[in-house]
Amino acid sequence: MVMKPASDRPDIPLSIARALDLIGTTGSVSEAAKRLGVTQPAISKGIAQLEARFGVNLVRRGSRPLTLTEEGEALARYARQEDLARQVTLGALEDARHNRSGTVRLGSFGSSASFHILPKTLAAFAGKYPGIAVEVLEFPDEELRKALEDGIVDMAILSVEQEENLEIVPITSDKLVALVPLTDPLGGKSLLTAPDLAGRPFILTKGGSGPLVERWFAQAGVAPNIAHTILQVNSIVALVQAGLGVSIMAELALPDVSGKCRVLPLDPVAPRVIGWARTGKTFKSNAAETFWKFCGRFTP
Repeated sequence: MVMKPASDRPDIPLSIARALDLIGTTGSVSEAAKRLGVTQPAISKGIAQLEARFGVNLVRRGSRPLTLTEEGEALARYARQEDLARQVTLGALEDARHNRSGTVRLGSFGSSASFHILPKTLAAFAGKYPGIAVEVLEFPDEELRKALEDGIVDMAILSVEQEENLEIVPITSDKLVALVPLTDPLGGKSLLTAPDLAGRPFILTKGGSGPLVERWFAQAGVAPNIAHTILQVNSIVALVQAGLGVSIMAELALPDVSGKCRVLPLDPVAPRVIGWARTGKTFKSNAAETFWKFCGRFTP
């Protein structure tokens, strides 16, 4: 059997299919015409045209009330399915328009956001828009930028000091701090410089602040003695606590390190700005647009 291209197949007037559905329910062409707000002759003509086009009977004539043939019932089902699909689609659009549904894909660069910013923001957003789900995807800093550009995430929370091609909403400021073991003599200093830290085994973070740490050393003309490179914050703290080296991290990324290691400020200060970022592309959904506008007004 050779299927005709879709453009060559006869069209099905939905109004006549709906009329057949009503005829099957009421047994009357006049009642169907009344409910649809059209004339009885218009329905009768439309049914006759479809019967001639398909070469089958759609209505069993000569009986009262009228009933449909199997072919007529097939068209009636088509009308019901089309109307149901329309209702579902319109309902989904209305839910989206009124922020009753949808998903936001939010990219995060790690601990600074997860510990201090996202919990308050997501709780406040859920309180106002309980029907919208927020999926948080964590990436290393550079991978997050690519995920944002590729549309894998709708928006991202990241360090934005040098962003030029993104729309930015600043959230808060942060700075780098040093972590040293409790027993290290460096803990007695009020400030730590790059030369101070260069004499110790260094634990470099692979997180979002990693490039800023490397720039801080480079500006002082000093190269750190990198002994370990680690992504997870708690792992870095554990190695410093064990006396295996010193590290530098973003202050907002730190968990509670009381009794584990000392946290000291740097000289010179290494600040950074954390913000919401998006590309100039239109959001994929109204839910994402709503979340972006909310974040522009909300202060964690």
